[in-house]
Amino acid sequence: MSNTENAMIFIENEGALFRGPARGVPQEVWSAREGRFVPYGQAGQIKPVDWGHTLSEDEAQAMMDAARAEMPSRPSSSEQI
Repeated sequence: MSNTENAMIFIENEGALFRGPARGVPQEVWSAREGRFVPYGQAGQIKPVDWGHTLSEDEAQAMMDAARAEMPSRPSSSEQI
């Protein structure tokens, strides 16, 4: 894990999982489709003081696992025509 990732905290807001250096400064958002955090389009815009709430790593992992489980399964390459 890089030093940047070490400084990040997990943030939940309206069912979405974010990661950033502070609750009001999200930098990345979880993409279940890609299976990773991706740059957040509104990164750099400070959020209101009541925006989101922090999560532990375990809580964030549970959200990521749940989001993956909700993704429709893709056919394997052998199943594709």
